[in-house]
Amino acid sequence: MAKCSRCGKEIGRAEACPDCGADPSRGIVDKGTRKVVCATGEALEIGVKATETVVRETKPLFKSAVSLGKRGVSKAKKETLGVAKKLKDEEE
Repeated sequence: MAKCSRCGKEIGRAEACPDCGADPSRGIVDKGTRKVVCATGEALEIGVKATETVVRETKPLFKSAVSLGKRGVSKAKKETLGVAKKLKDEEE
């Protein structure tokens, strides 16, 4: 059963308190869940942006790496690690 956020009376499943018109109180669990949802969304957004940046930065290098062969692949690996480290340092 929900309680009124203003007067504290039981209001059941009503959208608003019949006495004072205030919204039902939100529990601690509801507030915590919203924080987790927001944090998860932000983390996913940052991850997608980082992935896009790495792909964009290393795409030309991989094209040239294919033409260079084994040496090119080693160089591409080093460049990818360098870009990833730079992104990590920017976030901190």
